Amino acid sequence: MAIDEQKLEKAIAALQKGDSNALGDIYVLTSKGIFTFVLPILHDYQIAEDVMQQTYISCYDNIQSYRLGTSARNWLLTIAKNAALSELKKRNREVSYDFSQEPSANGVYFLGDIESPTIEIANKVLAEDEFNILMLYAIGDYKHREIADILHLPLGTVTWKYSMALKKVKKALEESKTEYEREHELGYENA
Repeated sequence: MAIDEQKLEKAIAALQKGDSNALGDIYVLTSKGIFTFVLPILHDYQIAEDVMQQTYISCYDNIQSYRLGTSARNWLLTIAKNAALSELKKRNREVSYDFSQEPSANGVYFLGDIESPTIEIANKVLAEDEFNILMLYAIGDYKHREIADILHLPLGTVTWKYSMALKKVKKALEESKTEYEREHELGYENA
C-alpha cells in the first residue's frame, strides 16, 4: 500500500489551515514509511520510533514552510532524515550500554512484523542500502519504482539489490536455525 499523495497533500493543506486533526491523517498515511526510512539509518527500533515521532512534531511546527503542490512525502522524508542524522550525531557523543539484551527465541518470523528478529538478522547481514530497500519494500509497502525515486537509484538496481537482500537473509536464517529445528523440519524425531 503506497502513500496516496493526494490524500497526504489534502491533509497537509488542512493542517496549514489550522486543523490539528489532520496531523493524525498525515501520521496514518506515512508512519510506516517514515519508520522504515529511518530504521536503517539508526539501527535501533526505539530510537527510530522516537525520531519518527520527532518528525511529526517538526512537521506540525514547520507546516507553514511546506509549499503545496511539491512532494509532501519527500518533504516528510527530508525532515525524518535530518532528525535521524541529528540523533546519530548526538548518539556519537554518548556512550551507552544495554545490560538487558536477551537472546531472542528462534522460530518463524515475517519481515512484515517490525518487532521480528528476522529484521535484526537482516540488519546484521545486509549492507545499509540493501537493508533500506528491503525495509521500504517489506514493511513500508513501497513499490520498487517508489523506492528508486526515494533513494535516487535506477529501478534495475533497486530490484537487483532487493533480490540479493532476500537471498542473504534467507541464507542467514537457515544458518541460524537450531539443530532441533532442522531435525523437525526434515521430519526426524528422536524418541
